[in-house]
Amino acid sequence: MSKISTRRSPTTLTSLFGVLVTLASLVAGAGTAAAEPTADRASTNAGVVRYNAIWEPGSDGRPAVHTYTSHDLLQRNSELFNQGYRIDSLTQTTMDNGEPRYDAIWRPGSGVSPVVIGWSEQQFFDQNAIYWGQGLRLWRVNRYLHNGSFRYDGVWKPGTDGRRVVVDWTVDAFRAEDARMRALGYRLVQASGVRQNALGTEIRYIGIWVPGTDARPTMFGATWDEMIQANGNHWTSGYRMKYLNVWRNHVGQLRYDVIWEPGSDGRPVITAPAFAELMAKNAELWAAGYRLTVVQGYLSPS
Repeated sequence: MSKISTRRSPTTLTSLFGVLVTLASLVAGAGTAAAEPTADRASTNAGVVRYNAIWEPGSDGRPAVHTYTSHDLLQRNSELFNQGYRIDSLTQTTMDNGEPRYDAIWRPGSGVSPVVIGWSEQQFFDQNAIYWGQGLRLWRVNRYLHNGSFRYDGVWKPGTDGRRVVVDWTVDAFRAEDARMRALGYRLVQASGVRQNALGTEIRYIGIWVPGTDARPTMFGATWDEMIQANGNHWTSGYRMKYLNVWRNHVGQLRYDVIWEPGSDGRPVITAPAFAELMAKNAELWAAGYRLTVVQGYLSPS
């Protein structure tokens, strides 16, 4: 099973702000994260940042940060690693001034879980091959333009399975690959549309498939109405939203990529709240026994 596939040969690029954090030597100790809101770091851009979020039933401590710089994110990751937490969700937003900002969720965990931020394509793929040989598998990938070239963030977790990862695929090719991988016994855990240029006139997809046999409905590039209608239909059929990604097309319209999984739990989903609304909802759901499993900040067209 191919580990990584691209539509073009990787090119060597000079690292602008690449950082690698393995933290393998740190000892994970017990820790409990507070549920209080974390300050929004977007400063002057905070008014246009909105969020998508999914909660699931849970009682664990689950820290989260929003619109953090790469430096602040990695510093927080070091602190939480020592307290026995590992990054589970990592999403990136490019602000109006071109600066990457990050939203992240940690879960209780142990063992090595490398995180890389802002790596070139060549660096990223080369490192993935090394980690593959060390028994680590990609869990999340961000791909975005920065200073004219594509940059990558990644999170790896221990694993030995065959795992398919693709980047830079058209939506038609991506759908065909999903059908092929389903037939081979693999299911998507990430499906992310990525703008190929500042105008958003072309969208390409990232995908990660892991071994699985369950029915797992998906949608790529859906409108909000399509996404909401599909979620209602899947809910009554015994599926719950597991993954949610949003991107803007060339005329500023929001489009959604969604993955559902079998389930019967209550699973709140909200789209487009501002930061204060997100924090208020998180506090309310935390007290009711729910924990964030997906959060993604994005620049709203309004």
